[in-house]
Amino acid sequence: MTDFRDFALVKTNELFITRHKWFFPYYELTDGQFVYGKLSYKANFKRYAVIETAEGTWTIKRKGMFNRTMLLNKGEDETVGNLVPETWKRDIAIKMDNGFDAVYTFKKVFSRSFTLTHVLYGDILQIEHKAFGIKKPFEVSFDKTVQINNMPHVPLLALIGINILLIRQQHAAAAH
Repeated sequence: MTDFRDFALVKTNELFITRHKWFFPYYELTDGQFVYGKLSYKANFKRYAVIETAEGTWTIKRKGMFNRTMLLNKGEDETVGNLVPETWKRDIAIKMDNGFDAVYTFKKVFSRSFTLTHVLYGDILQIEHKAFGIKKPFEVSFDKTVQINNMPHVPLLALIGINILLIRQQHAAAAH
């Protein structure tokens, strides 16, 4: 955990994701010089995600075999929130136990940008998929002025969004 820089020291409002390795990849949230977080997977098929930042380690697991809800755990087993997909939409709500609620959504039908939106404060961060970015597949932009009570730090929220997008890519590839 000492490898990651504290997010309070970030100087820019645009970061990007770099992909490392080909067969068992992991993804890092970086500004080109410092690394703010890492997303990796413990099992095949992206069913068990591990997010590491300067503030700690989180895991994302499915709630059950046939349940679409994902659990957000601090460490291995301390549940701190849920990721709940909407039934007939592409939205995914994040509901934290400390009271923070927001929604990951695509604002347009054919959009390549994925946005985390809060009901009262608007857009918190935006993840844009780069079409031919193999080494740098995603770009993350955020508003540094948004301060919401009980809001998790931006690297955690960005890497949760990246995990959701990677799972959707995997499902789309399996459908063909």
